[in-house]
Amino acid sequence: MARAHVEIELRWGDQDAYGHINNVAFARYLEEARVRLFWLGTAREQTGLEGYFRSDDPAGPKMLVAAQHIEFLRVLEYSEHPITIAMWIGKLGGSSIEVHYEVIDGSTTAENGEARVVARAITTVVIVNGETMQPQRLDSEGRKIAKQWSDDPLKLGR
Repeated sequence: MARAHVEIELRWGDQDAYGHINNVAFARYLEEARVRLFWLGTAREQTGLEGYFRSDDPAGPKMLVAAQHIEFLRVLEYSEHPITIAMWIGKLGGSSIEVHYEVIDGSTTAENGEARVVARAITTVVIVNGETMQPQRLDSEGRKIAKQWSDDPLKLGR
């Protein structure tokens, strides 16, 4: 499986009145993981995606979020252990990419070595020209890099 992994620290303020991590925080975690993978290149694995999407060319390819779906499987409680977000490309379109995620509770992994998935998600991003902000097809270089990080798509819905 071609998946990249990003660790993200939980913040005390991410909890809600019920004492668990609020659903809104998950959207921020997914955003942070995407930035680290596609822009900073600080995922556990060296993917090469940041070299394509973090272009100094103002007209270079950029990503805009078109849709996001999060499915919550379990409650995530605050812990000093970071969560791990496993990410991969589940679908590669002409000018769009579906980024698929599994959010893994770091406290359960630290305790017994088992990865407990607490949420799954899909974000559809559209590739646009950085100057015109109009959709543009992923070129052969971008497609080649992206295909290396493709895996079976998630099937969300209970």
